[in-house]
Amino acid sequence: MIIKNLWIISKIGLCHYHYQAEFSDYQIEELLFAGLVAGLSNFAESLSSENQSVEYLKLGTDELYFETIGEIIVAAILAGGTEKLQSFSVKLMLQFIGTKFSEKYLNTMQELLFDWSLETNSFTREINGFLTDKDLLEDIKREQFQNMFMNAMEGIISIEELYWRGMQLFADSTPEVLKRSIRKISSLEDVISSVTQDEILEGKLHDVLFRLLKDLKSTALNKNHKKLLVLSQSEQAFEKLRKILLSREIKAYLCVDYDGLQKNIDTWNESDPYDILVIQSNLTAQNIRTLHGLRVNGNTKIIAVVNRIPRLPKGRIAQKKTISFIIQEDIDTINRDSPFIEYLLTSLVHE
Repeated sequence: MIIKNLWIISKIGLCHYHYQAEFSDYQIEELLFAGLVAGLSNFAESLSSENQSVEYLKLGTDELYFETIGEIIVAAILAGGTEKLQSFSVKLMLQFIGTKFSEKYLNTMQELLFDWSLETNSFTREINGFLTDKDLLEDIKREQFQNMFMNAMEGIISIEELYWRGMQLFADSTPEVLKRSIRKISSLEDVISSVTQDEILEGKLHDVLFRLLKDLKSTALNKNHKKLLVLSQSEQAFEKLRKILLSREIKAYLCVDYDGLQKNIDTWNESDPYDILVIQSNLTAQNIRTLHGLRVNGNTKIIAVVNRIPRLPKGRIAQKKTISFIIQEDIDTINRDSPFIEYLLTSLVHE
């Protein structure tokens, strides 16, 4: 995660602080930029009431993220192209920086004799410290999970939400880092009985920690994940599916069209097994011919999720693979109870 520029802006569009890395070539007028970010933040908040969101803005190969913390907005331009940025990790980092700024300066900045110029170099050194500490983000994740755990105990979030948000936090961590996070999660089991007298809640908390630890160990610590190529035109539906499968040792890769699917197949390592899932309500005869003609290896399985059995193409098919069909009336709705999920988890992706 490489931050080129970072701003701390008030909700009314005033720039409190600007950090620019030595390698950044951006020349941005602070006042205009602060007003733009304040407007974007208000727009994003209005979308959130409609269950929509703005995760980031593309700036060529770079990406602009912003996060509101209380009365301030933290905005950052992150270098793209070197790694796939995880928006949830960026969100945690910006929240952490914004919270540190608020704790140290927000109240004193209102004082008549406060001189920000005496403090800005000190905070810049802290920013540089944040960005060069490779373990900091993982420490933030572990602290975040502990806070979510306490919220689950108090009924602020559900037990199930604690599980899925835990998977979201840690599933992409490296094996070495994840081992430390697993130890932290395990330590929470020892405090459950001392902080709650509700035996039912205590049992549920022990169960969710057990499931979370089990799934993290079996997925993120397993170097040889099962693989699934998913053809879907809905990125939102794919993302829901990806998270469900990740918790059960299956890594999913999105292909948005048939050309992209074949390109993925052509570049795949033959020794690394994979299967194929197609989610498409209207599967045409030509689509079926294309699926039968895919240049796949001998063990690959193909399954199609459709809302009705498609009409098979007329004439002879060069049938390299058999296609299995599963019916689901609303294919855009994907959750753990979807008809095809159990099939995927138990029989589709081979060892």
